Amino acid sequence: MSHQTGINATSELKEFLARARGGTIRIMKIVIRNEELVLDSYREPAQSWDKDYDQFLLPLLTPQEPCYILYRLDSQNAQGYEWVFIAWSPDQSPVRQKMVYAATRATLKKEFGGGHIRDEMFGTVEDDLCFQGYLRHMASCCCPAPLTAAEQELQRIKVTEDKAIWDERRRIGTPTARARVTMEFGLDKRPHTLQGLAFPLQEETKQALQQLKKRRINYIQLRLDVEKETIELVHTKPTETHELPYRIPSDCPRYHFFIFKHSHQGQRQEALVFIYSMPGYTCSIKERMLYSSCKNRLLDEVERDYQLEVTKKMEIDNGDGLTEDFLYEEVHPMEHTLKQAFAKPRGPGGKRGNKRLIKGARENGEES
Repeated sequence: MSHQTGINATSELKEFLARARGGTIRIMKIVIRNEELVLDSYREPAQSWDKDYDQFLLPLLTPQEPCYILYRLDSQNAQGYEWVFIAWSPDQSPVRQKMVYAATRATLKKEFGGGHIRDEMFGTVEDDLCFQGYLRHMASCCCPAPLTAAEQELQRIKVTEDKAIWDERRRIGTPTARARVTMEFGLDKRPHTLQGLAFPLQEETKQALQQLKKRRINYIQLRLDVEKETIELVHTKPTETHELPYRIPSDCPRYHFFIFKHSHQGQRQEALVFIYSMPGYTCSIKERMLYSSCKNRLLDEVERDYQLEVTKKMEIDNGDGLTEDFLYEEVHPMEHTLKQAFAKPRGPGGKRGNKRLIKGARENGEES
């Protein structure tokens, strides 16, 4: 924040600014003279704001003298007409002048009223402030912030993955594989949106989900058949919690449904856990994208059509950490975040002696 110079607007300028806000003025030039902000010149509208711009503005830019320019647009907001606040500080002007104008800019903006100012521009040469310069300024304000090197790398990966899955869908060309992909290129790189795929469940998969609902089985492993575009059943082997890590393949992605039986607050409980295992980047881009795209639609169908309430959904790259303690903390996360209430410590044990009496001192300082 720049330090204020103590330079204020004259009473004549304050009255003029109040009148200008009503819309009768197109442009005004304000300068600092004798340690005061004063009105240098102004013009009333002749045509639309864009046609008046260069014709009115450029003649006011003196090569060696800084100034402030307020230019009125034709648009309005809740405060009234919108204005562009322009600070002109040419390279040839003295350094002290530049510093004074820079430090007084906030004072003028406050005097005019910040709610009326739509845009601010700063220029050292005419090319910065001409009409084309203003259009460039507006375009730069609309562009997203520059990306870091890490963000650029993630963006390249995302574009590559989206292109791969798009090419695959065009090659397959079947109704179940079609999904809307929005990809935008150019200056404005917004996040790409991908609608989930809906591969149909194979008949054995449907039967296994029915068995899981009736608690006749406690584990299901599923895979995607990319060629048939279906979700296939791998197996439903009975699985104890300590056996779960060995059910996670290390070379291919899978979906898992597991009924986690455990004791919570002295009662036996069951929690249906969904595990999406993807062994890192050893899988192809196509596999990673297909499994990721099908996951949400599969969960929606399981919860809607089979009334199976999934307590916890997790994504892992290997099964090493799937211990009973880990699953318990995932299913009951809040139980371990509660702090124990403060307990007043007990006093010393054994019989305490009689209370000691301390005699107070008399007024003359002698003990009683």
